[in-house]
Amino acid sequence: MYLGKMTTAQAKEAFQKDPVLVIPVGSTEQHGAQCALGTDYMVPSYLADHVADMEDVIIAPTVPYGVCPYHLSFEGSINIGYEGLYMVLHGIMDSLMQHGVRRFVVLNGHGGNTPSIDRAALEVYHKGGICASIDWWSLVAELDEKFRGGHGDILETSAMMAVDPDAVHLELGQPMNPQHPSKNVEAAYIQAVRYKGGTVRLVRDTKEIAPSGWFGPFDPKDSTSELGQEALDMSVTFIRGFLEEIKGFA
Repeated sequence: MYLGKMTTAQAKEAFQKDPVLVIPVGSTEQHGAQCALGTDYMVPSYLADHVADMEDVIIAPTVPYGVCPYHLSFEGSINIGYEGLYMVLHGIMDSLMQHGVRRFVVLNGHGGNTPSIDRAALEVYHKGGICASIDWWSLVAELDEKFRGGHGDILETSAMMAVDPDAVHLELGQPMNPQHPSKNVEAAYIQAVRYKGGTVRLVRDTKEIAPSGWFGPFDPKDSTSELGQEALDMSVTFIRGFLEEIKGFA
């Protein structure tokens, strides 16, 4: 069921059944030259579409904007900030709790959103509800190591090839070309470096460490829709199972 397609009378009836309200959340931001700006919200939307047939599960409209100030040097990236995303999520869940909804699951497509999601989720808890969140890219990496990825690399690019092939342009891809801060400090991720076997957070603009926009262990030039579909299917199976479990949470 989709909240946006319901009438208020239908929503009232559905809310009386103590449903799980699923909120797909993402970001509009660069994912390298080869992958769409909408990757982080299009994938959660896809996942939500594939659980919409479940009984007593309602899909809220997707939130397409998130927290990505470190990507703003790349054209098309849109940042609403931690407070902005928090206010959106707070407004969604607070409104629906007034109508009787008390179970929420956020399907998240962007790691930068986590602090805002956690803040809104804790408020739900303090009001007598429950809110879980699932980071789909971290989930599949835990379920199968071959899906270990980074930002805009083979995992996200492959997923988008399965979700919307027209949103991927491998011919535009560029080498990662990571920038290491010094001879002894190597780029480990967009906002992290490695020094003498340890990882240090080093927050800065993405272009400074990953001028091509993407970062990860595997080059997106090797992306395939088959790999992406396998990761998406694994996510859907897990999410469907978890949604059934959360229905029974006290």
